[in-house]
Parts: sequence; structure tokens; C-alpha cells
Amino acid sequence: MDLGPLRGLAFGVNLNIWGVPATVTRPAPDNTPVETRGIWTSELDERRPFGTDFQRREPRRVLVLPRAFASPDGTVASLPTLPRGTSITALDCLGGTSRTWIVDGLSDPCPPDQWRAIVIVTAG
Repeated sequence: MDLGPLRGLAFGVNLNIWGVPATVTRPAPDNTPVETRGIWTSELDERRPFGTDFQRREPRRVLVLPRAFASPDGTVASLPTLPRGTSITALDCLGGTSRTWIVDGLSDPCPPDQWRAIVIVTAG
């Protein structure tokens, strides 16, 4: 039994309930801003070996974005690539403040219908 359609439906429902509005701007030449929604997952658990002196001030976070979605005008839009350096403006939590994040990489595993972007907040 193929559970792909059910999984897609569940992901869409979760985006509508828990998702925050996000504007994704990829590096040139694909730098047209894309309006979508994303779901924040827990912070990355990046433990350092004992004795490590340097660590990030803020932990990296993971924002899950759909690869294909219904755009605000009703058409189906897509986000075929999400390269490192992509800028994402999104709320830091439901009801939070809008911040700009930079994609630092992708989390493994990454399902075929979504991106799991590891992001860091920009200064300022």
C-alpha cells in the first residue's frame, strides 16, 4: 500500500496549523522571492567533545519547507532547489518576531517532498 498521498496530506495539514509564513530568496540567478510556509523543528543537538572551547552563541535550527505548494494566488508553486546561502525571512515561532535566516545546509534525511533546511540567524 502506497502511503505517499496520506503523508502529503498530513504534511499539508501540519503546514497550515503549525507553519509560519516564510519568504525564501535563493542566490542569483534564481533570486525571485518565493512566499511559502515552514515548520520549525527542534534545535539541532550539536554536542561538542569535552574540552572544546568554541561553540556558536546561538544554536542552528531546522526549518522544514515544502518543495511544491499552493501559492497565495492559488497556483501551484515550487521550490526546486534550496542552496546554501539562501535567505529566509520567517517568524522565529508562532506569534513571534520576523527574522532573517541563512541556509547553512540541509538535514539528513530529507524526504522527497520537503526541504529540511539547517539555518542560522543573521546579525541585526
